Amino acid sequence: MFDILLVPVDISLPDEAQKLLKNAKVFADKWDSDVHVVSVIPNVGMPIVGSYMEDGFEEKAKSEAESELSRQIETSGITAKSYVLKGTVYDRVIALANSLNVDLIMIGAHQPQLKDYLLGSNAARLVRHSAKSVLVLRD
Repeated sequence: MFDILLVPVDISLPDEAQKLLKNAKVFADKWDSDVHVVSVIPNVGMPIVGSYMEDGFEEKAKSEAESELSRQIETSGITAKSYVLKGTVYDRVIALANSLNVDLIMIGAHQPQLKDYLLGSNAARLVRHSAKSVLVLRD
């Protein structure tokens, strides 16, 4: 049904990431899907922000994020290709989904807080702006 799944996770929330990855594994096993897992880290390349960071900060942060994402994927038992990207979550996820031509983006969402109603969460933005199908799993 869905040949290619994209699963964005927040590696700073390992319990939520594990729930999402384990659910993705159930769906992927049932559908015999290829799975791609992505985590997005903030871009600190702006001069005003980057000037406060030590040299090599972004490379070190990306390397640590890649290690943590690999660990979380392994812990969940899912077979997946992993990506760590820099930038805005919903922009990077949508761009990756389009480049991989995924059939489904599977995201986790928590109960919205007031600021989410005013600003919009990443999950809400993905649902609104993605041309791909999006499955939202609530915790």
